[in-house]
Amino acid sequence: MKRARVARFFVRAGVALALAWALAVTGLLLARRSLIYPFRDNVSAAHPVGLPRARAVRVDAPDGVGLVGWLVEPHPGLPLIVHFPGNAGSLPHSASRLAEFAYRGYGIAALNYRGAGGLPGEPSEAALTADALAFYDALGEITGTAPAERVIYGTSLGAAVAVQVAARREARGLVLETPFARLCETAEAHFAFAPACTLMWDDRWDSIDRIGSVGMPLLVLHGDRDATIPVAQGRRLFDAAAEPKRLIVYPGGAHNDLRLFGAGIDAMDWIEALAAGRP
Repeated sequence: MKRARVARFFVRAGVALALAWALAVTGLLLARRSLIYPFRDNVSAAHPVGLPRARAVRVDAPDGVGLVGWLVEPHPGLPLIVHFPGNAGSLPHSASRLAEFAYRGYGIAALNYRGAGGLPGEPSEAALTADALAFYDALGEITGTAPAERVIYGTSLGAAVAVQVAARREARGLVLETPFARLCETAEAHFAFAPACTLMWDDRWDSIDRIGSVGMPLLVLHGDRDATIPVAQGRRLFDAAAEPKRLIVYPGGAHNDLRLFGAGIDAMDWIEALAAGRP
């Protein structure tokens, strides 16, 4: 009798745990887009704020959504940095990062994501990739720059967007700051109870499968204390890329503070050497 009660207890406990797991996984499945794209719409991107010499430009996405970008013309001899931000999504949150380059005379062409900064549209991997390609393709007419005069630069989620563009288009170089190899693997590190690579079938962002198609010099910047995207992810992506490439890992650097360790200066020095034809 006692054994039967113990058996029933363990069966009920097992059922309860299974139900709790199923509910947690279902909740994660339903909330996955808001977790991947927690875009902020409380600050409008319609007019540049905090970025000197900038003006807003508008480009139509393939599905008709009106996209907004910020443009700073480069000083003579300096390249145009085509920037894709992290998962804040809205350019006002990247203004200080972009201003560091603008003050040094670089051109900036930065895309505000759909669904962020007051823009319409629902973000997804397919939509953001199509938007980024449309924006990049419009830069020739908007800025008069050739691909050889541009450097693609992506941060965090934007690094995955940048890889998608660099794998399909030409540019002088590619800079990836705090990138992941696969977004779903990063998610599994944070939600170990869930099969994220199964749940995120339509938003996997498999950068590691694309990086081999990138035919331009690469710079990867990462901090060894990044708790959001572990440095091992950046190293894997770097290892899968073709030469020429360079990896800079900042001891003590986390996910959002690499500027404090000189990442912005290192990126600009690398871009200047690239523009001057130095290895």
